[in-house]
Parts: sequence; C-alpha cells; structure tokens
Amino acid sequence: MKKYVKAHWRFLLFVLIGGLIGGYCMGIYGYDMLPEDTLAILQKQNVTKGMTVLSAMVQYGILFGVVLAAIGIVISEKVHLWKTFRPTKKAVLSTAIIAVIAALCLFPGDKLIFGSLNEWVRDQYTTAPTIYKITGGLLVGGIIEEVMMRLFFMSLCVWILSRIFYKNVKEIPVQVYMIANLLAAILFAAGHLPGTMMMTTLTPVILIRCFLFNGGLGLGFGYLYRKYGIGYAMIAHGFAHLISDIVMLIFV
Repeated sequence: MKKYVKAHWRFLLFVLIGGLIGGYCMGIYGYDMLPEDTLAILQKQNVTKGMTVLSAMVQYGILFGVVLAAIGIVISEKVHLWKTFRPTKKAVLSTAIIAVIAALCLFPGDKLIFGSLNEWVRDQYTTAPTIYKITGGLLVGGIIEEVMMRLFFMSLCVWILSRIFYKNVKEIPVQVYMIANLLAAILFAAGHLPGTMMMTTLTPVILIRCFLFNGGLGLGFGYLYRKYGIGYAMIAHGFAHLISDIVMLIFV
C-alpha cells in the first residue's frame, strides 16, 4: 500500500481537498434542505448544523475519499482499470457528450418527466440552486462518488468476478467489466434512496426515477472509467451537475 500512496499522492491529495470542501458544502446544503420535523428531531438530540457539516467533511474527505481512493488504486491497477490521465480527442469528445446528456437528464429532464408525476420532484425545481449545492454537486458528485462507485466498487467487482470465474485466464474478459459497471450503477442508484427517504415518501415513481436516472448515468460514468480512466469519469460526473445547475440558474 505504501508504494501506491507514494506513487499517487497527488491524486490522493486532490481527493482529500475536494472531499473536504465538497463535504462542507453538502453538509450545509443538506442541513438546510431537511424537513422541519427532521430538524426538530435533530435539535432534540443536540445535533447542531456545525456537527453535521463536520461529519460530512470527515466522511467525504477521509472515509469515502482518501481511504477508498487508496484501496481503489491498488485494486484498479490489479485489474487493469487504472489509467494515467491523458487528453485525447476521443476521450474528451466522449466525456463531453456523456456530461451534456447527463446534465440535461438532471435538468430539465427530471422536471419535465418526473416533475409532472410527483409534486416533491416538481418542488425541487422551484428555486435556483445555492452556491453550496453547486459546489457540493461538482466536488462530491464529481470526485467522491466516482471514487466510491467506480474506482473502488467497480474495480472490486471486477477483481472478485475475475477471481471466481476467470482465475486461470490471462486477460479479463470485457463482459466482466460490463457486469461490474452494471452492479456499480445499481448500487449508485440505490445509494441515493436513504437521502431521498429523509425528504419524501418512496413511491413507485420515486423509485423508478432513482434507478432510471441515477443508474443510467452511472453506466455512462462507468463506461468512461473503463475506457479512459477515473479522471474522465470524474470530469463527466462533476460537469453534469455543474451544467444542470447553471441551466437552473438561468431558467428557474
């Protein structure tokens, strides 16, 4: 592990800084978005806004950030998923296309499709995003969620599947990477459910929305990770949030 940390310390520092800043922003945004009854419960338990923000910074900066990034680097190199970031026309074009499609799915796609079916979804697009939401989406979404879901979990799935089914094969078959991408996308979608449950009821519409949008976008980010490396997956994910939030600022 020590040699991997030494070789990739710049990347780990990047993840740490992004996670700490993103965690700070998401902690503030998440606390401000909580319903009044949930806030009342937290206040009775003496859970302050500062405690929530600090917890988010530790989680995103250290636990979900640096720790999982370090483990993910080791596993990704073993299953040939780690790629040094190199700008190429094909990689940049693919990343731009996926980022724009993802952004339009988030807004206005979500509002037009699921906002017409669910009042809570529609209400999410009645106010312009704050600087905390924009920054948190860019950093936590773009950096930390990609570390968790792609660099760590997707790589781990490839390693486990290859060890079970293709232990004596020199080259891991492409279908293993595709299955791992699908599993990571499903988990990525499911990971949004606890936060959603804190704000609304999990109706069939909300569940379909979660797995269709988040799962579908996760597949796109996983594709970029497999083809071009974690850097491009991070860029696409982060800019998807950034573009959709900018569009919201213009039209909401």
